[in-house]
Amino acid sequence: MKAAATYKKQETLLILLNMAVLAALFFVHIGFISLLGRPTVTLLAALGLRFTILILELLWVQRLTPDRSRLAIDLHIHLSIVLNIAFAFIAAAAGGTADSHYSVLMLIPILSAAYRFDIARTILVTAVTIILTFLEVWLFFRAHPPADVSEYFEAATVSLIFLVIAVVVWLLVGNLRAEEEKLAQSLEDLQQVQEKLVAEEKLAAVGQLSSAIAHEIRNPVTMIASSLKMAERAESGSPIRQEMFDIATQEAKRLETLTTDFLAFARAKTPDRKPVNVADSLNYIADLVKARVIEKHLSLEISCPDGLSFEMDSSQIQQAMLNLVINAINASSEDARIMIGASSENGRSTLFVQNGGKAIDGAIASSIFEPFVSGGSSGTGLGLSIVRNIARGHGGDVCLAENKDGMVRFELSF
Repeated sequence: MKAAATYKKQETLLILLNMAVLAALFFVHIGFISLLGRPTVTLLAALGLRFTILILELLWVQRLTPDRSRLAIDLHIHLSIVLNIAFAFIAAAAGGTADSHYSVLMLIPILSAAYRFDIARTILVTAVTIILTFLEVWLFFRAHPPADVSEYFEAATVSLIFLVIAVVVWLLVGNLRAEEEKLAQSLEDLQQVQEKLVAEEKLAAVGQLSSAIAHEIRNPVTMIASSLKMAERAESGSPIRQEMFDIATQEAKRLETLTTDFLAFARAKTPDRKPVNVADSLNYIADLVKARVIEKHLSLEISCPDGLSFEMDSSQIQQAMLNLVINAINASSEDARIMIGASSENGRSTLFVQNGGKAIDGAIASSIFEPFVSGGSSGTGLGLSIVRNIARGHGGDVCLAENKDGMVRFELSF
């Protein structure tokens, strides 16, 4: 597939170059018609035929598909070189002079051969062009005697230039291919190193996460086990027995919450982004937490321009904002004010949650979005990690935009 695409690009450029050279040579002929003579019918017919063939070649190359066989491409390469040599000879012979400027067309097949063939076949193509260059001079003087030796000397000079160009281009192309192979090998090596580093990083992350999970699960499990053991020793119906059962029940619920949050953290889905009315989403979140807001004697305000719409996954963003709002409620004292809102500027969509509580401790603030890092005593430490995953899934991120007493503000932007 890559080879066909590369050949398509290269051959298109070569055909366009060929057409440009043909047009330039023809206009030079017209410009110096007093010196070169009027173009013959044979020359005009050859020019028209060659232009037609080049246009057909260009159309064929543009329709070249990845499944095209290598045999078809090789056949086209050889046929194109043969046609270029044949036409260059016909144009030079019909040019009307012994040293026709149309001989320069011999460079096209030489360049093509030097780029695509090995040195032996490149020299063979060059030898054919040299023989035809001398043949063109011989045919001219056969039709227009007597022969001029200086013209043969000039043909020899041109032939030497052909040979030098063929060798130099072949060497340059060979060096470029060698460098390209080295670069490809270097890229492959870098990719392997990158994959190895990513794999090692994943293993390290899994190890850290497993350690954190084990630590978080061990505490409630230990509390459940010790509470049940103490309840077993207590008399039936005693207050201490009931208290131990209550503790075991609470720790079991905490373990369930931890498991649920971890699954939400681990199973981050690709967002299904659609235009969503932001005000409706924020009002929905406000309704969800209304009872909790009233219970703590808080006020919740919404700041959102009318008609504002974001391209987002509604359910995921609502989950993220709900986590931020619940954190704000838990961190706020009675009669405090919480504000949620949204804005859009320069193609950047931003959602925010702010409260007037105390600033988050600096030691925690620097790693607050990491798994199992929590500023509260009852949280699992996964809520903000889930928010970050959702934000990054939308091509954005979440940050602690303000962190001071009386102003703690989280911003989710994408």
